[in-house]
Amino acid sequence: MVEYRRRVLDDTLDELQPHLRALSIHGPKGVGKTATAMQRAVSVVDLSLPAQREILAADPSVLTRLPGPVLVDEWQRLPEVWDQVRHAVDAGSPPGH
Repeated sequence: MVEYRRRVLDDTLDELQPHLRALSIHGPKGVGKTATAMQRAVSVVDLSLPAQREILAADPSVLTRLPGPVLVDEWQRLPEVWDQVRHAVDAGSPPGH
């Protein structure tokens, strides 16, 4: 396994993430977005995996029942998951989740 190398973004995430209900990390492919997010995640939902997409498609509320922080990786493969996260934030999900 490759050792994680901190990125410039890590200091900002260390400061902000505990206070935010959700955040989205954007950037080009292959720069370490997932590796960075995994450093903070307790639960990981990888939507590049068909079985995990099926579970979330059948019951999107699974996201709010997982221990947080929750990383939703490859969310664009199931775009309606974005709405589930937005609704959870609007409903008052705990900071850092």
